[in-house]
Amino acid sequence: MSIDPVRGAYRGAAGSWAEDASLAYAPLARHLVATLGGRLPGPRALDAGAGTGVAGDLLRDLGATVVSVDLEPDMLRHRLPVRRYAVAGNIVRLPLRSRFFDVVVAAFVLNHVADHVGALSELGRVTRTGGVILASVFDNGRSAHKEVIDDRLRRFGWSPPQWYTVVRKRSEAVGTPELLEASARAAGLTASVRSAAVDVGLDSPELVVRYRLSMAHSREFVAGLGDDEREALVREAVTAVAETPEPFRPVVLELVATVT
Repeated sequence: MSIDPVRGAYRGAAGSWAEDASLAYAPLARHLVATLGGRLPGPRALDAGAGTGVAGDLLRDLGATVVSVDLEPDMLRHRLPVRRYAVAGNIVRLPLRSRFFDVVVAAFVLNHVADHVGALSELGRVTRTGGVILASVFDNGRSAHKEVIDDRLRRFGWSPPQWYTVVRKRSEAVGTPELLEASARAAGLTASVRSAAVDVGLDSPELVVRYRLSMAHSREFVAGLGDDEREALVREAVTAVAETPEPFRPVVLELVATVT
């Protein structure tokens, strides 16, 4: 059995993810969880593909008892005393009881798996009748800000790691409302999908660059540069983002399904 190339991609990334990548991912999780209207359908919640736990924190703020599941134990160990219930596991084979959770949130995890239908089926399996599934992915329309920062990375010698190329292809398979809805239907879910350009509050080029360079696909390369090179990269990336005319508003797809 071959090993998934994405496995291990986030090992050691918890600190930079929590401090920098979450500058964007925390507001994006907040936007997704806001579809609940501030009310939980019940107290049991699953944060699937939890990462460092931004979605789980929002669910706790609403009064939920949260179980966090992630494939990468390093991510789960981050802030472990706060996250009392944490399980290392794959969302296509969740080690959890059927029909147990009232709400399941999968923020930016479907794009990491090869079997989107299988993952959505598993999310449906562990959700009780009448419970709600929320999931988000990025739209296939790529942000100009990401493009110019990646271009500057390449000028300094970066090339995308193999696993990141795999993730990009997997993302494209669910990166339109029609594709995401089709995967949900194939998984036996009745879902609605909305597209939204989200204001994540990163209104300075410096913050956009800080977020982007902390991502798992680039952080090790950036950390390996000499101080002068790193400063030059950041300077050039900030200038390029400042020259990008539109504001940084990631376009995301948000799926909402009520299990019947």
